[in-house]
Amino acid sequence: MKKKAGLVIGFIVYLFLIYLISVLERTDPNANIQSLTDALWYAIVTLTTVGYGDFYPVTPFGKIVGLFVILGSLGVIGYFIGEISSRINTYMEKKKNGFFGTDFEDHYMIIGWNSFGKKVADQIFPTGHNIAFITNSKSDLELIKDLYQHDQCFAMFADYNNMDAYKKANIEKSKAVFINFNEDTETLVFVLNLQREFPNLNIIVNCSNPDLKETLINTGIKHVVSRSEVASRLVASYLFEPHVAEYTEDLISTSIDMEDQDIQQFKVNEQNPYLGMKYFDAFVQMKKDINVILIGLVIDNKVVKNPSDDQIIDKNQYLIIISIGQSKQQLEKIFGVKEGL
Repeated sequence: MKKKAGLVIGFIVYLFLIYLISVLERTDPNANIQSLTDALWYAIVTLTTVGYGDFYPVTPFGKIVGLFVILGSLGVIGYFIGEISSRINTYMEKKKNGFFGTDFEDHYMIIGWNSFGKKVADQIFPTGHNIAFITNSKSDLELIKDLYQHDQCFAMFADYNNMDAYKKANIEKSKAVFINFNEDTETLVFVLNLQREFPNLNIIVNCSNPDLKETLINTGIKHVVSRSEVASRLVASYLFEPHVAEYTEDLISTSIDMEDQDIQQFKVNEQNPYLGMKYFDAFVQMKKDINVILIGLVIDNKVVKNPSDDQIIDKNQYLIIISIGQSKQQLEKIFGVKEGL
């Protein structure tokens, strides 16, 4: 408020000086400033630093007032340049922090950043999907932007309790949301608040304490991943069947190289050539046509690991297959969808 009042007073003083110089100059018959419009033109030329020299004060008092007009013009220019620079800097800062949001749809979101979140993102990006990151640390925001300098990445700095931030990240149009906090209790409270605001999200959480896994599942979370349980199962497998463990680890990793093995899921739509086929027939046909192995289906959000031979492949089901990296683009073209949800 004080700033606005100061600007108004300064503007009035500046206009008064212009009027005063017109009054002082018109007393001299040799002066070229003879009217208010002449004085106004002199002020505009001075303000814009053009300096035509067609109008200038010649009387002693007119020159003194003209000096104040020049100094006032410098102040006006300085103010406008400073204001424009400030607004540009503010805009760039908001843009860098993700304030203006993203138009991503059917993307994945990772809320909370650490080394584990990075490993998750590194598995998703090679599939061609977009990821929106939300972090409450500016240093992590800079790190994310440095790591993923491409169009698949959007990062936002925000308070985790600011639900408007998630709207800007199009959370309601995301495929899945991964909550990646270090503390399970923080995760539990956050998930309850998030579900209250956005009840239809597909939420996956990382759980450090296996004892809290059931509690988290009871909140309505679809998938709770306990890192210690997954790691212990893999270690046990390495102990007594190491080759199976190696194969399993390869299958659950996103294929990056052309020869990498990968388990993938593809949603069945109208374009899918295996729509309406029996499971066994599709199994044989896929092996012959594109050298991939159909190992299961997802029916009504439930994984069917070994469907019956006559199980019909229907729309909105998911095909679960084993393929190699070089088949991915071919599969996406044939099925008409990207891998994943």
